[in-house]
Amino acid sequence: MSNHLALTRALTELARNQEQWDAARELGHCVVLAGPGSGKTKTLTTAMARALMDDVIDPRGVACITYNNECAAELETRLAKFGIRSADRNFIGTVHSFALTQVISPYARCIDGLLPQNFGVATYQQTRAAVEVAHKMVFNDEDDPHVRWRFAEEKRRRDVDRSLPCWRGVNPELANFIEAYEAVLRGGGLIDFDDMPLIAFRVIKDHQWIRDALRARFPVLFVDEYQDLGHALHELVLLLCFEGGIRLFAVGDGDQSIYGFTGANPELLQSLTQRADVRTIRLRFNYRSGSKIIRASLGALGEERDYRGIDGAPDGNLNFYAVKGDHSAQAQYIAAVIVPALYNSGITFDQIAILYRAAWLGDKVAEALGDCDLAFVRTDSNALIKRNSPLARFLEDCASWVTGGWAKADPAYSRLLRQALRIVYGGRYSAAEEQALSLQLIAFLRSSIDGGETANTWLARLNNDLIKPWKAVARNSHQEWDVCFELLMRTNPAESKDIDLNVFCGRLEGTGRITLSTLHSAKGREFDAVILFGINDTDIPSARDKQSARSLREARRLFYVGVTRPRKELCLVYRENHHSPWVAELYSRSQRD
Repeated sequence: MSNHLALTRALTELARNQEQWDAARELGHCVVLAGPGSGKTKTLTTAMARALMDDVIDPRGVACITYNNECAAELETRLAKFGIRSADRNFIGTVHSFALTQVISPYARCIDGLLPQNFGVATYQQTRAAVEVAHKMVFNDEDDPHVRWRFAEEKRRRDVDRSLPCWRGVNPELANFIEAYEAVLRGGGLIDFDDMPLIAFRVIKDHQWIRDALRARFPVLFVDEYQDLGHALHELVLLLCFEGGIRLFAVGDGDQSIYGFTGANPELLQSLTQRADVRTIRLRFNYRSGSKIIRASLGALGEERDYRGIDGAPDGNLNFYAVKGDHSAQAQYIAAVIVPALYNSGITFDQIAILYRAAWLGDKVAEALGDCDLAFVRTDSNALIKRNSPLARFLEDCASWVTGGWAKADPAYSRLLRQALRIVYGGRYSAAEEQALSLQLIAFLRSSIDGGETANTWLARLNNDLIKPWKAVARNSHQEWDVCFELLMRTNPAESKDIDLNVFCGRLEGTGRITLSTLHSAKGREFDAVILFGINDTDIPSARDKQSARSLREARRLFYVGVTRPRKELCLVYRENHHSPWVAELYSRSQRD
């Protein structure tokens, strides 16, 4: 009853917005086009909860495919408020995880010659070696194999259905390169990450019974951030939903498609909206940003949209800072002037984000903040913890639970246990395996409370007590076990890198930490104040962005993503007389009545 009560309350809240209400109650194929701050995650999770309680009878469940593991964790947390936990009944995870755990692992052994027995997932070094071997087999010339492989990767991700003429009819030498590369991997008993959805597609396409089995288990498929998930996911959706009978609920925004380098294509989402058997619903209200920021965002995008703010919401502020000097000078100005001004205006440090184009710019900001004794957390590729790694996120969550103690144990132990089970067993495990793993985990956590250990000491003990025994029994093909070792190296006390455990997990009593993030990593997040750093004429758009209309358009969407992150304050920092040309358009829009 309490679960249904939570659903009733959530639907009542959505009823204030007809578009959200219609989306959450739709019973057919549905595409939700959700602008920034439009409550798309709330709509998605309410729709999932409603489907599980009203439409799908246990033991059947639903599947939800997300862009990354961070998105999956957020959805799991929100669904837990409805009393729904990720279990065998449901799947929430990336397209690679779905392909591996729901298609390849259960059914590969039923198909002769599909994959080697006890296959593994290739490491970065193994994939590079396979590229070099395959290049020599196919080309045997002096060209750089990895440069040529970039073009092959693009074809591999785009041309999913290899039965079509375009597979060999367009760039046949790249098709040969790809096939040779995959043969080298298979010879070593390996697949790579791009293999996962490609193999799943071929298996589902060629075997109707597998399609039927997936529909029997998951009558509804939810997809979050559809515009970012690429051709393989799109082809899987066409097979499973429009040929296989699974109901589709997809959420996305082509204006926020910023992952072209991984094969994302906003036109795939648009193609769904043009189907007669799909209902398209647009979420137009922006609950996040002030009206002035919303108007400015359309200047950043460079196109008209009918987005609107909420009546009575504050305008928000835009601030333009022309700084004399290079990136270092701009970073120093942010640390010495802008951040203190935001803090003095009442915005806490944990609600301030500094966003930039690349991780090397984050190094400059980190140095400047450190010089001013300002605490920060990084979420870019130079961060201590790679939060898109399930194992790294598990380690951080365990440290948070330990430093909180019994009184403030957060996150809940049940979440830690679910994470551990997924890491070790990949989603399928017996009651005895769950009990044994739980006993190991709780024993380690109990021994860590009030232990006064540094991050390095604690990680070393965790590696010995948990990681090594788990690795020995693991059935999960993902090879991420070296994450703990990497963290041990990055907190090496011999190099004065060790830190307190509460700093490692982000628990700094009485303070908050400023977020440092690339524009790509900031997607989907929101803050009271956002500082866009390095918005210079040579940085965004860069010379590389200007090489094609497609790349220039994506760079503009990336700028738009940054502009739409703040609730109250948007600060743009650039070199004096050398701002991005898009800054002027943003300013012009912000001044309109």
